Amino acid sequence: MAMMPRKDKLSATPISNVQFTVKDMIGIPLLKGARLLTGDKGVSRPITAVNVADGNGVNLTRPGEFLMAADYPYRDEPDRLLRLVPELARNGVAAIGIRTGDDSADVPRDVVEEAERYGLPLLALPGDCGISELAVAVMENVLALETSQISELQRRIQAMSRFLLEGKGIFGMLDAMEDLLDNPVAIVRENDKPWLSASLRVKEPSELWPLLQSLAYRQVSRGAGNGFAMLQGSFRVYAREIPQGRGRQACLVLVERSRDIRAIDALSVDRMAPLVGVELANVEAVREVEGKYLDQFVQDWLTGKIVSDNDWKLRADVCGCVVPEGVPMCALLVGMQRRDPAEKLKETARRLRSELVRAAEGVLVSPVGDDLAIVVPVPESAGDGTSKAAEAVSAKLLEELRSLLGDKELRLYAGRTFGRAEGLPASWSQAVRARQVAEVCGLPGDIVHYDKLGVYSLLYLIPPGDEREQFLNRYAIPLQLADRKGGGRLVETLEMFFRCNGNIKLTSEKLYAHYNTIVYRLEKAQSILGVSLDDPEDRLQLHLALKLVQITPSPTA
Repeated sequence: MAMMPRKDKLSATPISNVQFTVKDMIGIPLLKGARLLTGDKGVSRPITAVNVADGNGVNLTRPGEFLMAADYPYRDEPDRLLRLVPELARNGVAAIGIRTGDDSADVPRDVVEEAERYGLPLLALPGDCGISELAVAVMENVLALETSQISELQRRIQAMSRFLLEGKGIFGMLDAMEDLLDNPVAIVRENDKPWLSASLRVKEPSELWPLLQSLAYRQVSRGAGNGFAMLQGSFRVYAREIPQGRGRQACLVLVERSRDIRAIDALSVDRMAPLVGVELANVEAVREVEGKYLDQFVQDWLTGKIVSDNDWKLRADVCGCVVPEGVPMCALLVGMQRRDPAEKLKETARRLRSELVRAAEGVLVSPVGDDLAIVVPVPESAGDGTSKAAEAVSAKLLEELRSLLGDKELRLYAGRTFGRAEGLPASWSQAVRARQVAEVCGLPGDIVHYDKLGVYSLLYLIPPGDEREQFLNRYAIPLQLADRKGGGRLVETLEMFFRCNGNIKLTSEKLYAHYNTIVYRLEKAQSILGVSLDDPEDRLQLHLALKLVQITPSPTA
């Protein structure tokens, strides 16, 4: 399978000795007398260039630059530099140097604290330090290291290209990137869960919950786009958009967790993003083929076309479907407000297959005819009835479905839980029947379980025959005939009357009719049938007759 992680590892070439860092820069003679105000943890950051800050060109800064500023532009606006510090940190600036004169006041304390918060080195430079002299001194060191860094970059790209050609899959590529870059890597996609490299996959979710929450496409693309960003929990990341063609938008994200992200790391991510795009296209192609096999497998399974246990296991294996053996399962029908066309229904099923991960493991989603079916493993055995565990899983699944599909009125119809695979066709038939009965009879509830239909399931099972016809001719057909002759919506009024538990005032409000009009209609219905709504027996017979007409309409009705 293309999605299986591989254990192949690529060791990164140590490049700490081929970098010119903030610490190295402080040591040059030109900066004798400079003071490091804060940012001890960031002194190992590599410097690639020197730039000058005038307060207006923050967007022109590049990762790895040492930004030099005089203090006088900020004397009249002390908050100006404070506002710049977070932006410079997000842009990947290696350090900030503020050139102060002998008569200049110290750098404001709140600026120092803000730099400390972002781990950004902040230096107080001698007043006679010139930008041109410092730039020459830095670039002499940087250019001497450029050849070795280009060689390292080329080695990394060659290694990742080899992984791509060997078909080691998304996880194999991410794990190799983590080995090369010494930091975790993730792929975040629009409307999809992220793919994570090894160190993020093996950790307990609670340890990385803030990071996992922030690794959503909307937040990453909005915060980083193509560059550095600070995510929730003060995680600094570097993100690059992955070329996807017609596919969903995606970003390759390098997380600054094990060490500082260097300029060569950011450049490596830029070059690796197109390679990841090729692998994502391969994954989509595999998903498309597997999805077609899975759809057909689930459809045949739920409609009873798979009769052999060996055939069932073989079909499940071919389509990449992992169904735990010995675990009870039930079938659910998703009742949506709108009926989507077949292609739209397939796309919805594919999306849910990739996102329904919290409700239960091993959930299968597939269109069956014009309906959307879900096969749900139930964590504990429940025999032939609907267990509390099945109800709990269904409730959790309903909440997740409503959130993913944006349908707050969505309902679920559940069949019974069965302990063996061959029981699923019966469970699906029961789910379909639960939907039919619930819609016809106006049953309430977000989840309608077949086992809780009560008398409605019995009415549904009554076959056509003389007894049924006689019953309907006694209590239902006369009202229908009267309505056709202009009798005043008698059937509709009685149905609403029973739905309102015999409350005439509420019935009139629901039907937007005068109270006396409802009374007149009820009296006329009683007169036609020769019954009394005050008699519990007559009331029950009439109520059942109306429900029976709805469930199994008479040909003469």
